[in-house]
Amino acid sequence: MQSSSRNSVTKSECCCDGGRGWGSNCELCPLPGTTHYKKMCPHGPGYTTDGKDINECLVMGNLCVNGQCINTEGSYSCFCKTGYTTDITGTRCLDVDECVQAPKPCNFLCKNTEGSYLCSCPRGYNLQEDGKSCRDLDECQSKQHNCQFLCVNTIGGFTCKCPPGFTQHHTACIDNNECASDPALCGTNGVCQNSPGSFNCECTRGFSMDPHGQSCEDMDECDGNHRCQHGCQNLVGGYRCSCPQGYLQHYQWNQCVDENECQNTQICGDASCHNTLGSFRCLCPTGFNFREQGGCSDINECSSSSNPCNYGCSNTEGGYLCGCPPGYYRAGQGHCVSGVGLSSGVSLGQGGAGGGAGGGAEVGDNDLSPEACYECKVNGYPKKGRNRRDTNSTLDQPLADAQESVSLESLDIEETLMFNLNLSDLSAGQHILEFTPALSTLNNHVRYSIAYGNEQGYFKISQKEGLSYLHLSKRKSLPLGAYSLQISSVSGYKKKELAALEDSNDKDYLTGQLGETLTMRVQIVLH
Repeated sequence: MQSSSRNSVTKSECCCDGGRGWGSNCELCPLPGTTHYKKMCPHGPGYTTDGKDINECLVMGNLCVNGQCINTEGSYSCFCKTGYTTDITGTRCLDVDECVQAPKPCNFLCKNTEGSYLCSCPRGYNLQEDGKSCRDLDECQSKQHNCQFLCVNTIGGFTCKCPPGFTQHHTACIDNNECASDPALCGTNGVCQNSPGSFNCECTRGFSMDPHGQSCEDMDECDGNHRCQHGCQNLVGGYRCSCPQGYLQHYQWNQCVDENECQNTQICGDASCHNTLGSFRCLCPTGFNFREQGGCSDINECSSSSNPCNYGCSNTEGGYLCGCPPGYYRAGQGHCVSGVGLSSGVSLGQGGAGGGAGGGAEVGDNDLSPEACYECKVNGYPKKGRNRRDTNSTLDQPLADAQESVSLESLDIEETLMFNLNLSDLSAGQHILEFTPALSTLNNHVRYSIAYGNEQGYFKISQKEGLSYLHLSKRKSLPLGAYSLQISSVSGYKKKELAALEDSNDKDYLTGQLGETLTMRVQIVLH
């Protein structure tokens, strides 16, 4: 299971909500009913370890198709679109068969469709503008009859009658019938019509009388008015419209309709198929390329000519991780943090510096993974057989040649970092924390500032040669005690620069190569 929005989720959000595996290593979740599961999920399915409600609408993908997912305490429900109704559990939207409802929506024939219905009429009737009722078709007025003389319209059909001067004999009118005495009088493609004292020939549909009025010859409909938009092919007694590539001729109407190539489930392999007018497109998620042979292949961003990282790059399935210099920790997406505060007297909180480089530290049930929640098979491979790269063991260049000089350890920036520092050991310019961008696109385009908590101006963030560092602005008269700060990164890109980047790259560029805004809560206790 992977969250559709690719939100990072906690282990208990994943495992207590039906997930089978979690994190970059696809750690297997405990089976429901086991002691481990009850310990991780003491409040039952739908609640995290600490009893918080899980928002299934964010964690789980593709919920409430044809409706809107609404989170509830311990579960969720669906609010369905018109034409759909929830099932008995309230967690799925099912099509409503309007044709079996009372009263019926159609006066005659009803056909249920996905999310709606269609009305139709029997032969001899036309569907009205309201789309529900039918009106009798006047075959006589529209000349859709085969009467020899007079046509009388009836409800749902028509009858034939003879004019004055003829005797009605069953359905025939008795007269000197030249047509009966010589059946081939009008040829094979003509119909002989008897008239008082004479006869006339009428050509069948698709044929017209020759200039001499003696026989019926094929009429080339392609030379006249036809409804073909992409070429016309004349046939004996009719014509057929040609269709361009990607279109099919409708089985009932003489016109071209779009061919839905996506009905062939193999046409795009494991990629998503998007039908277009006359064609189709194969789409892959961000971080993947479509192969002509069919399917999506992972893009190795680390091997590209424009390496996205400053200090080392590790490719992942659908993305990548940027490393940090020795002594630094990855913070958020695209930032590195270090300093005196991280080497002594600092509490990293739950899931602190041990969660990035596979150092063997145990992971708590509510720790954040650098990736989303995955459902993986028992042997450790994801769906559809793609080998999942372990970000903690297989590193791409230049990280592979310098594992000792690059750090992949990460800080849990969701937790407040606690610093316990001796004021007498600190100078005014000494670095308490250091910040540097891990993404190359942030070089000279990011600055770090104290968002709040520094109203008295006791602290300051300075920048020198691309390195930002937190230090004391005044050492004298600085009261001892606890100071709570929030430090944030601020983008240095101008609107026109961002617009140019968006235009020259894909839609996810700003949330990928430009990383995410760093927000850290820091508590400094001076004694």
